[in-house]
Amino acid sequence: MPIIKSAIKRVKQAKVRSARNRHYREHMKTMIKLMIEYVQKKDSENAKKILSEVIKVIDTCAKKNIIHKNNAAHKKSRIQKMLINIGAATAEKSVKKETKKKAKAK
Repeated sequence: MPIIKSAIKRVKQAKVRSARNRHYREHMKTMIKLMIEYVQKKDSENAKKILSEVIKVIDTCAKKNIIHKNNAAHKKSRIQKMLINIGAATAEKSVKKETKKKAKAK
């Protein structure tokens, strides 16, 4: 434990700030996990609905210096790529179904 008065105050401030930052970080991680769950279930409708909220939370954490701005950009990019891949996978399935129907009709 620190002996100097200013060091004691810094310890108290660090405790309060880390608790405040923990809230934002946990909220960000929870939102990202929720988004990943929707992607794994291939539920593109809910994933699209929650995308803007996830990006907003990540930006807030970057603004408050809880995570680095490049880390925030990396997370947002990764999430958007996942969402695009869901759309591509569903589009491929619909194209395959249509080609099968045309082949059967011939």
